[in-house]
Amino acid sequence: MENLIFTIVMPSYRVEAYIRDAIEDILHQSYRRWELIVVDDCSPDRTGAIAEEYAANDTRIRVIHHQTNSGVSAARNTGMDEAKGEYILFLDPDDRYESGLLMTIYNKLMDVKVDVVVYGHTEDYLDEDGECVYTRDFFLPTQFVGDKRVIRHLVIEMEEMTMYGYPWNKAFKLSYLKDQDVRFPDITHIEDILFNVETFKHVHSMQLISDRLYHYINRVVDDHRATRKDLPDYFELQKIRINAIRDQQERWGTVDDRMYAVLSLEYFRSMFSMMERGVSSGISKADILARAEAERSTEMYGVLSRHLGEGSRKLKFLYAPLAKGNFKKALRRARLVSWIREDFPIVFARLKQARR
Repeated sequence: MENLIFTIVMPSYRVEAYIRDAIEDILHQSYRRWELIVVDDCSPDRTGAIAEEYAANDTRIRVIHHQTNSGVSAARNTGMDEAKGEYILFLDPDDRYESGLLMTIYNKLMDVKVDVVVYGHTEDYLDEDGECVYTRDFFLPTQFVGDKRVIRHLVIEMEEMTMYGYPWNKAFKLSYLKDQDVRFPDITHIEDILFNVETFKHVHSMQLISDRLYHYINRVVDDHRATRKDLPDYFELQKIRINAIRDQQERWGTVDDRMYAVLSLEYFRSMFSMMERGVSSGISKADILARAEAERSTEMYGVLSRHLGEGSRKLKFLYAPLAKGNFKKALRRARLVSWIREDFPIVFARLKQARR
């Protein structure tokens, strides 16, 4: 296919209820020159069969079937190896996309080709009936950035807005990824941020687009999202994430108070989530407190406890007790949050998105 601009890679596993909508969103794109590679990661349901139905009727769609379930990183890497487009997008099959997604990106690339395009998105929360009851926008002003120093500072701004770590809110120049040998790592939960940390290591140019072109869907009835899974090592994984960003900023020589403030909030948010997840999983009070006490002696706790700002009432209520070492108070509040999550999930979603 000549002059192919976009390859869309869709890693798919157990999404038979959603993948039709996702593929239909691609078929309804106003920009028509694309290829879609659906990587069926040995899904036990009809995910692969549904994708094959579409591939039989449109030559722009290909389906690759993994013979064993290998995980989302392997699925994305498979798609990257098969991609023929100049730019590659990694879109999840349980989300939705605006019909102008590709055209909006294409129009910006007509002006200048960049290493990475970052576009806005929304997080949409659906109730038990599938109705959207809450949505929140995430975006940065539209601008071309060709200064590496500016890009490096924007990384922290994106991280603060929870825009840095995702792969699905970006279009990547495929030749750049291959030149830098960037791959999705084989690790649970934080593969996306580690991929982006490697990607941005040598980025020279970036296009920001403020349009909210992607809809990240949170369903109350869902249990397959990684953020909803039981992850016993959740906090340790988050610490790897935080260290990766801090190490990157240190290599760049861009460490400042804002970076520490952003990472401090992420650290104590994750530590609180570790407590809340422990409560939900039935872990004993003594064990949760013992883990928190052990964390107090780490270098990360010592550094980041000095940088948690005053912030909002939420920050003071949930995270400040942790930074001050008042773990019993923090645990009591984690029990309250666990109850809200269980009995009032939409309320919990709103509270969770009040990041500051």
